[in-house]
Amino acid sequence: MKKIAVFIIAFLMLPSFAHSKIDKREIKVAIYDSISPSVRLVERAFKYAWEEDGIRYEISAKRIDYKDVVNDGLKDYDILVIGASGRQYFHGLSKTWRDKVREFIASGRGYIGICGGANIVSKGYEKPKHFFDFIINSGCLKIVDAYINDDQDEEWQYLWKEIGDSRIPLKNEIIAPHPIFENLSYRYITYGGGPGMYGMREAKGIAIYADEPMEVAPLHYWVWLGKWIPYKKIKTDIKGQYSIAETFYGNGKVIVFSSHPEIPCGMNGSVYEFFGISIYGVPRYVYSWVNGNNTNMSYNWWILRRAIAYTLSLPLPPMEELFIYLRYSSGEIIAYVENAEKVIFYVDGDLYEIKNEPPFKISINDGKMHVVKAVALKGNAEAWDEITLNT
Repeated sequence: MKKIAVFIIAFLMLPSFAHSKIDKREIKVAIYDSISPSVRLVERAFKYAWEEDGIRYEISAKRIDYKDVVNDGLKDYDILVIGASGRQYFHGLSKTWRDKVREFIASGRGYIGICGGANIVSKGYEKPKHFFDFIINSGCLKIVDAYINDDQDEEWQYLWKEIGDSRIPLKNEIIAPHPIFENLSYRYITYGGGPGMYGMREAKGIAIYADEPMEVAPLHYWVWLGKWIPYKKIKTDIKGQYSIAETFYGNGKVIVFSSHPEIPCGMNGSVYEFFGISIYGVPRYVYSWVNGNNTNMSYNWWILRRAIAYTLSLPLPPMEELFIYLRYSSGEIIAYVENAEKVIFYVDGDLYEIKNEPPFKISINDGKMHVVKAVALKGNAEAWDEITLNT
């Protein structure tokens, strides 16, 4: 009887939108697969839902690949997201792949491009000079009428020399009020070798780079002369060029980010260069972004969440951080959260416990296998995480 009473009380404490009879809209997001670890951050950012005017909008994200695109798999989704990856440049050499992506967007679906995902829908290089430039020019979709300033010897070095912890914050100046950013005048977003975009006539610029990478995070070419010495500073020239842009293509809407809203920023950090292994497994001089203060993981995730809604002409979710991550240790399931008002724990699909204040954790140590889901709530929005564990 006591257990029944506890369950009834817990049920009544649930937010109204968690159990009331409201309309639901599933937003099906296709994330193009990549070897870049940032694809996991994109996935995690999209474990998210919000309510507006009695409708619950829930993002459902799944990774796809080349075969899914050419075999008409995009028809099952509302929006395509291509992030930090180089594989789409080679996949774009296939006319079938290019046509399928174009048809998908033109049919009224959405597209979000991040870094390499911005390059692939651009016009490519105005004056290609490196082998990879010609690959990109052959594979790009030319949906956003921008040329890219992303030189292999300059901006790309911030990718080639990366070890996987790039958190370089570049200031993005919002050049006019925009629904995604409302009245923000600027935002710091992590840079990882993306393009400056220029030459647009039909596409609309949303933000420009107010910082130059080589000034915020100076990198060098190194040579061995009995010891490693820096012999040349890597130059960049994207300051003042577009970092975020949007356009229409057929009945679909496209928005592209040169930088990485999915990756948290390291504010007031500095570059440390050393001989090591790059993110691609190549021994060379690489860099790490050290010291300073890291922002929250979800510092800029609201940008991507609102971009999803914006490209699909849906009500926009809140401009706020919201994040949850589960970890199991010594019989306890601990929820690390950002900006949550409460956390609801489910075990094997059943309501287990509601925590209205930290620490957000529960204890399970019965020696059995369980699926644990925790939902972090803030206002009319929620984020979640789920783990399978053997206690």
